[in-house]
Amino acid sequence: VGVVGIGGLGHLAIQYASALGAEVYAFSHSPNKRDQCLELGASHFIDTSNQEDVDSVKRTLNYLFITSNSQSNQYNEYISWMDFEGQIVLLAIPKGQMSFKAGEFIQTEVAITGSLIGGVNVLKKTLEFSAEHQILPTIERFPMEKVNEALEHVDSGKARYRVVLENPQSSNL
Repeated sequence: VGVVGIGGLGHLAIQYASALGAEVYAFSHSPNKRDQCLELGASHFIDTSNQEDVDSVKRTLNYLFITSNSQSNQYNEYISWMDFEGQIVLLAIPKGQMSFKAGEFIQTEVAITGSLIGGVNVLKKTLEFSAEHQILPTIERFPMEKVNEALEHVDSGKARYRVVLENPQSSNL
């Protein structure tokens, strides 16, 4: 199982796939995420800015979860990572219009699908599974009065991996 985009959703995807017993490949252009990805349960970290790393996963993956809004021109590379009959699952909207070589799909029978959100039952099962396997988000807390600072932190890409705004306790509760 591969995970592209090691952010708010991707860091959870690593934990879920690992808890399900998968061999997990974490893909990021940020080599400084290597240690945390391995701590979260990834079996392998692939630095996408290192062509040797990227070449090492050709025709390896059965599933690839795209959790970031990747550039549309990256999808031919993603397809090349997939084993025969692999499945790419989009969990984020790509930047720009997607284009790829149809021959890759015909030769490998790779499928691309998307997923937006599950219903109440899926959410309940996910929370139960998370509790059972101690899957927790990594968050950074900001007081509500620092909302602008928190937004800048997120926009600059410095957030690891979710930002939570906290309201002070109300004396009327």
